[in-house]
Amino acid sequence: MYDADSKAISLNDQNILRRKKENTNVSTSCVIRIGLVSVLLGAIGCTPAVVTPLPLVVRRIAVLPPYRLGAADTRPTATENQLLGQPSRTIEDLLAQQARTQLQAKGFDVVGPAELKLATKDQVPTSPQMAAQILRQANLDGAALYIEVQRWEPMPDARGLKADGIIVALEVAVVDPKTGKILWEVHRPSRPVPLYGVVLTGQAHVFVAETVMREIFAQLAPGKPST
Repeated sequence: MYDADSKAISLNDQNILRRKKENTNVSTSCVIRIGLVSVLLGAIGCTPAVVTPLPLVVRRIAVLPPYRLGAADTRPTATENQLLGQPSRTIEDLLAQQARTQLQAKGFDVVGPAELKLATKDQVPTSPQMAAQILRQANLDGAALYIEVQRWEPMPDARGLKADGIIVALEVAVVDPKTGKILWEVHRPSRPVPLYGVVLTGQAHVFVAETVMREIFAQLAPGKPST
């Protein structure tokens, strides 16, 4: 009787040990799987953004006047002027200037603003296709740069004494004037550009325009100099 009980106890112990071993194996397998998934996701997250090159035929670019959605309804209010100062030039002018600067720094030949204004009669495109049409009708050699300002909104601080930043959303595209095809484009979703403390009166918009254009064209591969 004693031997039977001992054998029963021994069998129970073996079953318990086997179940523990099975549970341990399952837990270890789960941990390994989770670890592999984490490593994979980490690798994906660390993958550098792909810089989209323009076709090699693009050497010259014309920066058309930016189109600002609802520009007539979004003129600076008295409060905004108090927060940021009235800029000496429009936001659209600042963005166009910064776009030309960034493209030249990338090695592209950029149509001068005076030549562009004379050829296009300073028309403002409201779509990439219209940008292509304007440049085609002007008989200008080069691709068209279309800039659409979808949002440009100051963020006053809690006391309303100064602007902490400006929320900006942009759509930028390089368009082939012959076909109307978009050769390269970047969408900047709505997010703020911090102003970091006191900004000189009237210079906040200049700082933000430079910041967002540098950000946009950081994603453009350098142009190949013409030979």
